[in-house]
Amino acid sequence: MPSSMKSKKKITIVREHPLHVQVSNKNPTGITIRDQHQRRLPGTSLSLEDIKSIFKNYNLSSLIYPNPNKLDFPNGNQYDEIIAVWTDYFNQKFNSISPLHPNVVKALIASESGFRSDPPENKVARGITQITKQTLKTLQDPKGETKDFIFYKIRQKDLLDPDIAIPLAIRWLFRKKAMAKQKLKHEPTTEEVILEYKGLLKSKTELKDKALNNFRINYEQLQKT
Repeated sequence: MPSSMKSKKKITIVREHPLHVQVSNKNPTGITIRDQHQRRLPGTSLSLEDIKSIFKNYNLSSLIYPNPNKLDFPNGNQYDEIIAVWTDYFNQKFNSISPLHPNVVKALIASESGFRSDPPENKVARGITQITKQTLKTLQDPKGETKDFIFYKIRQKDLLDPDIAIPLAIRWLFRKKAMAKQKLKHEPTTEEVILEYKGLLKSKTELKDKALNNFRINYEQLQKT
């Protein structure tokens, strides 16, 4: 059955298509017709397979890498290439006027997990970039706040893989920057974006100072040549 297509922003509307369902008394043929659902256009979403393919085939010739300082962590340099690739990817994807620097991402990871794939201290967030269940849901919601660029088919257990968790975190950083700008009514500083990522931008608690100081120590070390 031919489909009638109508483009709207980054979504293609498919009017009708057959859908196989479980055979029942109500539907003995096992086929129903689904009307008008949304299909993402290329370049506006990434699946698990897409993430792996992009990283494998990425052009490394002009990448900016984070400072190779290990920051006193055993695995401190292990993810530098992943950080470099996905920082470059999303800087290009969002055409940022003030591009995100890989040092920011590396210092964030150091402050979130100490480069451990699943630190045991936090029972709410998971993985090297400490992404919560709600954040993962938001990053995959085609109608939510990150609808201009989403992920799909990413499970919570996939967050234990730094190859997956790092690109999700970098995309989330871009969203957090936009949110910090809305809240503060000015272009946010690096530290303000990090605080928004950690959910502490408007916090009045000691936890805010502790978290910021942790990030700041690592970031300042990376800024040294």
